[in-house]
Amino acid sequence: MITNFRSASKKVLRPLAYALVRAGLTGNQVTALGLLTSFIYLLVILLTKNVLLSAVLLSISSLLDALDGEVARMRGSAGPRGSFLDSTFDRIEDTVFISSLVLLGFHPLLTSLLVGVTLTISYLRAKAESLGIKAEGRGLVERGERLILVFLILVLYPFFFDASLALYYLLLLGSLATVVQRFHLIFSAVPK
Repeated sequence: MITNFRSASKKVLRPLAYALVRAGLTGNQVTALGLLTSFIYLLVILLTKNVLLSAVLLSISSLLDALDGEVARMRGSAGPRGSFLDSTFDRIEDTVFISSLVLLGFHPLLTSLLVGVTLTISYLRAKAESLGIKAEGRGLVERGERLILVFLILVLYPFFFDASLALYYLLLLGSLATVVQRFHLIFSAVPK
């Protein structure tokens, strides 16, 4: 759903991407910085349980992920290799952000299920594209919504745990619904 606002967000992201280009960074370096930030996030959760600092790190990692493609386009270096690197690192980051919720006391089995469902959502999009079917922008919880919900879970956690837990269950149910939506979309569009 947030994917549909991509063109509007470019107006905000373009100046930031330009600053990164002027600093000499490539799109792939920005992608790698996003992954590195996600690991720092994990260390902060693991060692300190500081959810507010973790939420800031999640935001920085997500921002870098939103900027890497724009940086590559500005430098004229956008291509399949960068796209491959970006989508691979995105899956690792998703796994880090969601699995870290276990360290805060969220249910381990349900969190494992959420990680698997999250990866399935991404797989379904990739499979759809390989079959010539557009799945981007289809489904309740895409990556943008997922990251926002994890951010809100972290921010609410120390102050309103029940609200944080409710968002956790909403993320799980919305992600399951997205798998069903995308599966139906693809299965219906593929010839017998």
